Amino acid sequence: MYDQVTSNKRRSAVLVAAFVMVVLAAAWAFNLLIGGGGVGLLIAFVIAGGIAFTSYWKSDAVALAMSHARPADPDTYARLHNLVEGLCIAAGLPKPRLYVVDDDAPNAFATGRDPRHAAIAVTTGLLEKLNRVELEGVLAHELSHVKNYDILVSTLAVTMVGMVALLSDVGMRFLWWGGPRHRNDQREGGGGPAAAMAILGFAFLVLAPVAAKLMQFAVSRRREALADVTGVSFTRYPPGLVSALEKLRDDKTVVHSGSRATAHLWIESPVARADAEGKLAWLGRMFDTHPPLEERIQALREL
Repeated sequence: MYDQVTSNKRRSAVLVAAFVMVVLAAAWAFNLLIGGGGVGLLIAFVIAGGIAFTSYWKSDAVALAMSHARPADPDTYARLHNLVEGLCIAAGLPKPRLYVVDDDAPNAFATGRDPRHAAIAVTTGLLEKLNRVELEGVLAHELSHVKNYDILVSTLAVTMVGMVALLSDVGMRFLWWGGPRHRNDQREGGGGPAAAMAILGFAFLVLAPVAAKLMQFAVSRRREALADVTGVSFTRYPPGLVSALEKLRDDKTVVHSGSRATAHLWIESPVARADAEGKLAWLGRMFDTHPPLEERIQALREL
C-alpha cells in the first residue's frame, strides 16, 4: 500500500504538470487563431500562467462554491467534528476545514492543495442516513485523499479542465463569427506557413477539451480504490466502509449540486448513471469517473 501511495504522489505531480502544459498549449493555439503574433502569445501565456497559479491557490474555493457547501458549525455538527478529529489523530493529519452541503443524497468529497489547506464536505443526506461507524468509514476515505495528495490534482482538474474548454469554445466562436487576421493576410498573398499554423491551432483547440477530460478520468478511478484501502487502515474496521458503500449503492437519490466538472471529487459519482435516476444517465455512464461500487465493496471484503 505504501508503494502505491508513493507512486500515486509521483503520478499526481505528472498530472499537475500535464494540466499546466495543456492550458499553456491551449493559450498558444488560441493566439494562433486570433493572429495575435508575438505580443499576443506573450499575453496568452501570462494569462494561462495566471490561471494555473490561481487554480493552485483558489480551486478548492471554486469546488466548494460550485457544490453550494457551507461551513459546518461545530455545535450543530458536533458528531462530524468529533469523528474527523479522532481520525486525524490516527492518520497523523491536521484537521481539515469541514463543510456541509444541503442535499438529501448521501455523498462527500475532499478538496484543497495539501493536508494543511484541505477541506471535507459532506451532504446532509450522508449525516442523516449513515450511522456513526459508517460515517467514520466515509470520512476516513476522504482523509485518505488528503494524505495521499489526491486532493491537489483532483481540485486543479475542476478549474483547469473548465479553462481549457472555455478557451476552446471562445476560439471556435471567434473563428465562426469573425475569423483571425491571417485570413486577410492569406488573401493578400501571405498564406503558407501562417495558414498551416492556424490550422494546427484550430485542430488543437478542438482536441484540447478531450485531452483534458481524459486526464480528468486518470485522476480518480484508481485513486478511489486506493483511498478505500487507506481509509480502512485508519479505522481498522473494513465492515464500516463496506456498509456505507452498500448504502450509497442502494440509495437512488442524486446530488442536485453535483456536476460533471466536480464528479471526480465525490466518493460516489453525483451524476445520474442509472436510467431511473435521470434522462441523461447514459451520459453519466459514458463519462463515469468512478469504478463500480460493487467492485470496491468486493475488494474491501477480501481484506
